[in-house]
Amino acid sequence: MNYQREEIEVPNGKGEIIRFQMNEQNSLTGANMKELGEILNEIKADPKKRGVIFSSDNPKFFCNGLDAENLLSTPRERLISEVGGIVLLFGEIVKFDKPLITEVTGYSMGGGAVITVASDFKYMVDGKGRIGFTEVNVGLPLPGSFIDRVRMCVEPRYWSEVCLEGKVYKAGEAKNIGLIDEIAPTLEEIRKLSLKKLESLAKIPMSAYRATKNTLNGSLIAKLEEYQKETTRSFEQPGVVDNLLEAMTALKEKRRPNFKN
Repeated sequence: MNYQREEIEVPNGKGEIIRFQMNEQNSLTGANMKELGEILNEIKADPKKRGVIFSSDNPKFFCNGLDAENLLSTPRERLISEVGGIVLLFGEIVKFDKPLITEVTGYSMGGGAVITVASDFKYMVDGKGRIGFTEVNVGLPLPGSFIDRVRMCVEPRYWSEVCLEGKVYKAGEAKNIGLIDEIAPTLEEIRKLSLKKLESLAKIPMSAYRATKNTLNGSLIAKLEEYQKETTRSFEQPGVVDNLLEAMTALKEKRRPNFKN
């Protein structure tokens, strides 16, 4: 089971806590990303459900991005489609028009940062965990949809280091630039923030919340299909797949990657 689902009581209905438990590092594959999108669509269609909290009981990894072993075992002709699953999942999260809160319990790299920033409210444990859009550091161009979302929450003077450097941030640093909304010293304290927020949001008429959220994200949602096409074209550029495979191999072998271009 990739996700543990816990139903909770909130004002006017139910909520869900979805705990990531994909593997040791909570890393992403095409299959488990598709599954999460399907879960969100199921909750979206359920009139009794008022919102979702993403979390993990893994004290080290909330979500450590794309799974290296999976990518290295994926046939080359299917690799771009497999990697592109994170773009599709991002779209499903942005289109999820009920309250969505993410608890960053540990490392949240690459795809983990994507899931976090796509959420409405983002809380992080102030510990050893780190968060960052590390795509460029493994040879992947950062999709335009992710950049648009970064621009919605991160202070403009940090856009370049977030997107072009793939800088990795501690919890306090992430809050200072707008990547994270609140931090707390323990998961228990983060959970208090999440539950308080979800209970507050559940009291809002859901029709009003959903319509407003769709309007807030409207310009991004309208461009998702074109961004998906642009991402595929950028991933097909010479050297991108080779650099990605080299980065994943280096990660597995615990060495520095030797990029060709």
